[in-house]
Amino acid sequence: MTGHSSWEEQRYLYPHDIRDKFPVWEREFSIQPFKYERARLPFRMSNEERLWRKQWLQDQLLAADEPKNVPNLNKLHKNPIRYRWMVFWDSVFNRLRPVVGNNTASILRQVVPKLLVIHLGVCSWIYMALYHKQDWEKWGGVQIYGYKGYNAATVQPWKSLESNDYVDRGFKARTSNRWSEHKY
Repeated sequence: MTGHSSWEEQRYLYPHDIRDKFPVWEREFSIQPFKYERARLPFRMSNEERLWRKQWLQDQLLAADEPKNVPNLNKLHKNPIRYRWMVFWDSVFNRLRPVVGNNTASILRQVVPKLLVIHLGVCSWIYMALYHKQDWEKWGGVQIYGYKGYNAATVQPWKSLESNDYVDRGFKARTSNRWSEHKY
C-alpha cells in the first residue's frame, strides 16, 4: 500500500456500512476526530491531533448538573394542538399509573392514542363508504362495486348493454323527473 489515499488503504482502515450508500444529506455526520482505531496509530496522528482528540473526549463528559431541566420545554417545542393532545393523554395515564404500574402505564400511553386515531380513521372511512356512495346527484363520494362471484359457475352471463348504461350511477333508477322531457 502506497500513499494515504489509495482505495485499498481506505477500505482497510474504515469499515463500510450500508449508510455509505445513502445520499450525502442522509449520511451520519460524525464530528469525532479519528473515529476508527486504525486511524489513531502512532505514525498517523500528530501530537496536535492527539491533543485535539483528547479535548474532544473530555468534552463528551457531562457536568454534575447536566442535563439541565428546563421547565415547559416540551410546551415550547410542540404546536398547540399537539400539546393539548399530549396533556390530555398524560393526565389520563398519570391517574392510571398507581393502578397498573409505571411500565404498563408508559406502554399504554404510547399505544392507546395511536390505536384510537387508527380506529377513528377506519370508522370514518367505513362511514363514508356506506353512507356517501357516488351517485348521479353529486360529484364526490365512494364508488363501490359488488361481489362478482367466486368462480365462473356462479357468475351470471353477460347481458347486452346500451351505450347509455355505462357509468349510470343510479340515474335510471331515480324516482323524480321520470317524464319524457328528462330523457337523455
